Amino acid sequence: MDRLKVMHPVAALEGAGIETDIAPRPSTLDGLRVGLVWNRKRGGDAILKQVGSMLTDRYEDVTLTTYQGSIPTPSDMLDQVAEECDVVVGSSSD
Repeated sequence: MDRLKVMHPVAALEGAGIETDIAPRPSTLDGLRVGLVWNRKRGGDAILKQVGSMLTDRYEDVTLTTYQGSIPTPSDMLDQVAEECDVVVGSSSD
């Protein structure tokens, strides 16, 4: 199985990182529910709008739902997104 190691300069200040397996990837997004999660950083909404447009152009019957989170995005909102969506794309921008 592939592993993804993410390094963030702030995380090193806050303690040891947690390693986890990469989430399973669907073979297609056709017919799936895709959540677009914006943490309200400037520009992230524009990126997600473009990603959403590209997804609807490329995949059939994909359903998009946009969520406006915060920094950090509350865990109850992330739980809601996980329950309502098959795939999630998050943005952080400046």
